[in-house]
Amino acid sequence: MKDHPGRGTLISAPGNPNRMNKIIPVFIISLAVLALVAGCTAPQGGGGGTTPPAPSGTTQAPGPAVTVPPGPVNTPPPAQSVEVQVTRNPNTAFPYITVAFRGGYGQIVLQQLTVTVARSDGQILQQVIPQSGQNQYSIGDAVRMVGTTGTDEVVVVATVNGKDYKIFDQNMPFYSIPPPPP
Repeated sequence: MKDHPGRGTLISAPGNPNRMNKIIPVFIISLAVLALVAGCTAPQGGGGGTTPPAPSGTTQAPGPAVTVPPGPVNTPPPAQSVEVQVTRNPNTAFPYITVAFRGGYGQIVLQQLTVTVARSDGQILQQVIPQSGQNQYSIGDAVRMVGTTGTDEVVVVATVNGKDYKIFDQNMPFYSIPPPPP
């Protein structure tokens, strides 16, 4: 035992390491975790005049704006054809547009599916459907984008063997579920 004037007695047994040697690393790690958590939950921006970040899944390039691919629908050759299914959520609180890959003869040579939504409020959103297979699409791979309660144009471009084909281009009106009859 060691006596420290004015501090009392410090007990340190020969086989036990000092408690401070254990507490300091735990304290430092705890502070680091708290700093990370605080950084993740702090509001973004810092003041008025800043624009909110774009919703995830949208592409708003700083250079040329995203545009709807021009031209008519053109399908790949029958041996390389692919299908997609486009649906709208009828809930006005969540007017999602879902585009899902549905397979086809060209599934093996399909490289990319790009979805572009021209919303009725003037925004143009673009997103690539992610591949869940190993370097290929699987049936059911999908993307969900936020639409409007108006009529939105949905365009899907498939890249098959290095060539782009616009396989879907339709105006998708929002529909709501009618109320039950009286």
